[in-house]
Amino acid sequence: MTLPAASLSLAARLTAKAARDGEVRDLLKRHLINLHCGDDTVILDELGLCQGNVRVDVAAVNGELAGFEIKSPADTLARWPNQRRVYSKVVDRAWLVATDKTLEQAGAPPWWGLIGIIATPNHLGLRIVRAAQLNPSPDPLAIASLLWRDEAIQALHDLGLARGVRSKPRAFAWQRLAESAPLDALRTAVRCALRMRSERVAELRE
Repeated sequence: MTLPAASLSLAARLTAKAARDGEVRDLLKRHLINLHCGDDTVILDELGLCQGNVRVDVAAVNGELAGFEIKSPADTLARWPNQRRVYSKVVDRAWLVATDKTLEQAGAPPWWGLIGIIATPNHLGLRIVRAAQLNPSPDPLAIASLLWRDEAIQALHDLGLARGVRSKPRAFAWQRLAESAPLDALRTAVRCALRMRSERVAELRE
């Protein structure tokens, strides 16, 4: 997920109060949707990592899985150490979205991208402070655990690794994928499943 080095986006504000998570999230999503208009990118809210231990505020899924953690001016860094640890196991590129002061206090790993929040009484803006690099140490088991059980079984089937797994619990399937699937193939399977999942959920709601 490569974002332009220039200012991301700017929006008028309806209140002079400190920008909250939802306001920043809406602006970020609007930018990502515009940036990826016409390609196969899927934007997801609240993507659970490590069986829900942490949720990605906004995820963008295409040829990579990018995760955006938002710390609005109204937020604290109380949950940040665990969020940083879990994000760093799973996503291909990670981004911290926060005020300049919070970005400095957070001490994000060098490969994380940084997006600064600029809030005034009349406008809310986002700008690139540092571009995200590829995750240097992903955890295959944490990546595999993004998959629902049927998705994990399908991934194993596609890779010729499904023998003896169909009646097993999802944790067994995740372990098989983590131990036997090439990392690039595992990442591809997970990204494919995540892109299709939004369609599956929409069908279930109809």
